[in-house]
Amino acid sequence: MNILYEKFLCKFLKKLNTIKSQKELANELVMGVLNTLHAKYCSVFIINLETNKVLLNCVKSAPKLSDSVKKTAEDIAELWADLFSNSYDTAEILDFFYKMSKDNVIIAPVISREDLVGFVTVISNKTDFNHKFKPLIDIIMENFNSRLDIIMLEEALDKTNKQKIQFLASISHEYKTPLNSIIGFSDILKSKLAGRDSEYKYIDNINKSAKFLLSLIQDILDMARAEFGKLELNYEYFYPKEIVEDIILSFDEQIKVKNINFSYTLMDVEIYADVRRFKQLIYNLISNAVKFNKSGGAVTIVSYIDECKNFIFEIKDSGDGIRKKDYSQIFNFFSQVNRNQFKRQQGSGVGLALCKMIVNAHNGEIGFKSKLNHGSTFWFKLPCSSDC
Repeated sequence: MNILYEKFLCKFLKKLNTIKSQKELANELVMGVLNTLHAKYCSVFIINLETNKVLLNCVKSAPKLSDSVKKTAEDIAELWADLFSNSYDTAEILDFFYKMSKDNVIIAPVISREDLVGFVTVISNKTDFNHKFKPLIDIIMENFNSRLDIIMLEEALDKTNKQKIQFLASISHEYKTPLNSIIGFSDILKSKLAGRDSEYKYIDNINKSAKFLLSLIQDILDMARAEFGKLELNYEYFYPKEIVEDIILSFDEQIKVKNINFSYTLMDVEIYADVRRFKQLIYNLISNAVKFNKSGGAVTIVSYIDECKNFIFEIKDSGDGIRKKDYSQIFNFFSQVNRNQFKRQQGSGVGLALCKMIVNAHNGEIGFKSKLNHGSTFWFKLPCSSDC
């Protein structure tokens, strides 16, 4: 193999690992073979084994194609149509093409997950073409088939994931409608039963439970979207101080019931982020700090801009803390640490995983420090502007 073909092979194999679609993969192969090996005709033919329909047919040829090359290409195309429209055994199909793959013709099978799904055909007007370039084509096809296998698998997973998201969206809609009715009517009953301790207590419990289920459904749906695809962000400039203060206020009743000493120092600065996701992030972190705290405990929040112009948010609680052996799974979905020791808390194991996804989507960082029975400090940092 001369230096030119070695360079082509190195370049082609390197490019191969960056290609994301079957069409792009086929086009890269066809153009590379035509331009580098000076072939006159090259095609990639792939079928869908489930439907037996053509999935990809990428054909390129050199200008002024000779009649003999054209006739050979047409004969092979007709043979394709016959072989794949009839239920021939894979070994028989391969035998047909291996017999035709000689002199100026190279025909190589396209294999995906051990199934024969198509062929690559290369035709030249030089009689020693097969002998000269068959080893090179074999190396190319080995890597082509490997990459195609990965692309097909990713496409199958994407399709499955979209179906999962559609299913979850449908289910969440069916659940949200009655839950919103429960929340609405229980709010009305709460206002009417104010002052009647026993009845009010039960209605308030129904109201809180319904709201928790509603937030859990939304968290799971967000998790599914983020897990199966990129988390969508709508960037805008806003002041986080006002948002954090409003969210803290929404926990006022829980803070009073648990007699938590709640304090915060927030820098009034403008940042560039997704407001809805930012609210979700702050809400989950404050919710955990309150939920996993003890009666008479303390929560402290600080936000500021660091020397690298990142927005920093820290929330410290004096609650249960986290065992060292649970550190690695704290941001995993559906992971509920310390469950055996502290059964009193209600949680889904989704909130912190979503927090990490939100921060990562903003190109930020999130972390924590904790000691069992001595509380935890969670923090995150986000670029504070579009220029960061």
